[in-house]
Amino acid sequence: MSSPATGTHPAAGTDRARGTDRATGADRATGSVPAAGSASATAAAAPVGTSTAAAPVRIALIGTRGFGRVHLENLERLREVGRAELIGVVDLHEPPAAVQGIWHRDLASLLAAHADAPPEVVVIATPIDTHLPLALQALEAGAHVYLEKPPVPALADHAVLERAAEAAGRVVQIGFQARGGAGVDALRELVAAGELGEIDTVRVHGAWSRDRAYYRRSPWAGRRRLDGRRVADGVATNPLAHGVHAGLVVAGIDRLEDIAAVTTELRRAHDDIEADDTAFVRIDPVPGQRPAVVCALTTTAPVQGAPWIEVVGTGGAARLSYTEDLLRRTAPDGTVTETRHERTDLVENLLAHVRDPEVPLLCPLAATAPFSAVLEAIQTAPDPAPIAPEHVTWLGEGEAARPVVDGIEEALTAALETGAPFSRSGATWAHEDAIATWHPSAAVPEPSVAPPRPSATHADPTTTTGSRADGRDALDEETRS
Repeated sequence: MSSPATGTHPAAGTDRARGTDRATGADRATGSVPAAGSASATAAAAPVGTSTAAAPVRIALIGTRGFGRVHLENLERLREVGRAELIGVVDLHEPPAAVQGIWHRDLASLLAAHADAPPEVVVIATPIDTHLPLALQALEAGAHVYLEKPPVPALADHAVLERAAEAAGRVVQIGFQARGGAGVDALRELVAAGELGEIDTVRVHGAWSRDRAYYRRSPWAGRRRLDGRRVADGVATNPLAHGVHAGLVVAGIDRLEDIAAVTTELRRAHDDIEADDTAFVRIDPVPGQRPAVVCALTTTAPVQGAPWIEVVGTGGAARLSYTEDLLRRTAPDGTVTETRHERTDLVENLLAHVRDPEVPLLCPLAATAPFSAVLEAIQTAPDPAPIAPEHVTWLGEGEAARPVVDGIEEALTAALETGAPFSRSGATWAHEDAIATWHPSAAVPEPSVAPPRPSATHADPTTTTGSRADGRDALDEETRS
């Protein structure tokens, strides 16, 4: 997909990379965000070259619970400003009363009911292993797709979905909400332009806290596999996946071919999950391309903080708190400047693109291939190694109980500063036998599981991520897709 009509990822140096949002026509580094539904937000929402009188985009939503409720709220906002018309929802269980009249138990019945005027966009907010079959069904029906992150549970599935979108002549937007924030492009531009001098790594830090209830929210939560299917609900591929993907964007790792190797060290402190809750991930680019991306992530921190992406070079440093869209730049003389960038709702961006293909997608499927490679590396690595109980302190009781790993903040910092896995950067609870290295040549040529024909069983809405009008709540709170 290489043209605006098919969802090109805007390169550094474009209007968006400089902070001008084609979908809003506004300078996105102003430090202020119009309130959802306000007159200024409505005016800013009109894409350049598109009349605000354009017909609302017909939308179907699959998944109405969890963050699916957030999608419902956002679609109502978009309806009020004339951008969207929600014509149907799909859910295994009865949805909220407000959408009972347009409820269907599967996508096939919804499509049959709207054969004369089918949905132009299908928003999919369902468990990870259902993404591919539902997206394929939506594309086959002629709809564009908004697909929550991670897009698919296997790298081969990613290629299948790309081919299907190309064959259908439709686009797929992925719900990495951080890509709605112009701060990611601003940091990317600093790196690409050499304004921070020589750079070795882009560092991604995430220290969150999650209790037992979080990992018991659904049958697939905290799982790598379920009933023989990949689930991929680890810290690096779900709750803090936004940072991993944004780090790749900042580093300019835009294609699968840009990756030479992915090194992982996966660990878990929770005693009733099988996926990683603490992860080191290093993405090394092909020779001649810099920088690498180093991620140190956990949901076992004593105090939750805003995740960040940092670049330190010979010409200064810059740190982006991507949930706050706050970019803090430090010059060699110690001078600090801060810029709060605006955020564009990714669903709204997709709707603008549907009405005017000259409006580029902010997070098209093709731009997420490197992330799918990281997910593949994680899923093919050995199962996460348990952290010994003597290194874990449990706080709280019952479902509110949460683990805190000894010295976890220091371990994250050391891994980022050295660029080495926990076991090689001083963590007393880590061992080198958990280190694994994956190369793109190791990718399986076919999907790990043949996608079943979509049916009601693939519309399980137990989880959904979504985006508030500006996307911040889905990043600040627990993202669950």
